[in-house]
Amino acid sequence: MKNILLSNDDGIQSRGIRALDDFFSKHFHVFIVAPDRERSATGHSISLRDPIRLKTVEKDRVFSVDGTPVDAVHVALLGVLKVPVDFVISGINNGLNLGSDVFYSGTVSAAFQAATFNIPGIAVSIDNNGEEIHYETAAYFLHRIINKIKKYPLGKGIILNVNVPNLEVDDIAGMEITKLGKRCYNDSLIEREDPKKNKYYWIAGKLLNTDSEAGTDVKAVDEKKVSITPLRLDVTAFDLIEKLKEQYFHEID
Repeated sequence: MKNILLSNDDGIQSRGIRALDDFFSKHFHVFIVAPDRERSATGHSISLRDPIRLKTVEKDRVFSVDGTPVDAVHVALLGVLKVPVDFVISGINNGLNLGSDVFYSGTVSAAFQAATFNIPGIAVSIDNNGEEIHYETAAYFLHRIINKIKKYPLGKGIILNVNVPNLEVDDIAGMEITKLGKRCYNDSLIEREDPKKNKYYWIAGKLLNTDSEAGTDVKAVDEKKVSITPLRLDVTAFDLIEKLKEQYFHEID
């Protein structure tokens, strides 16, 4: 049986990671290393100046860390787990990670950390609209995606960002391979003052609109489809390299 590492940014007690554990324990050897509390929107933050404290939740299988999602995957693959890991799944995140969300998402970054070890990483998120979240739907389609990866490996430095509508399995309209769309937020800075007259701030933001362009992850989810977006570690703008050389950006005036 394959060994799967689960992590997330919603914390080890989240319903999403527990749903994955319940589902995949029937098919794989499942291990969990995840933050001890919610660490959403931490991006690819990693702890270098503070110790990462590990707590054993279930002997040799489930652990929590007081660091970021990337910390959790990093320490797991560096030696906390004593077995080779075949897949890393990050999620199921309570809320979609579409478009530019991937640059802030701890869920996506945890999957990217797996890619730095040349291990297939999958970030999976589900829409959190409605009173009931259908985590079992995300697990169902994720299992099918993993079976595809076993047959057709992703290649080095590649992860899949999977977003699932909050519907029962039979109500899903299918799966689609997509590109990143766009989500626009109205960010604002909220200023407050503590009892000692020191200012502090909250960053707030409200989703204004989303990109409805065909072929995007945003559009697919709107159409009740599971969106599968391949992402890579190498974000080099290759199309600009020759242009910048021609413009002598590399020469000292």
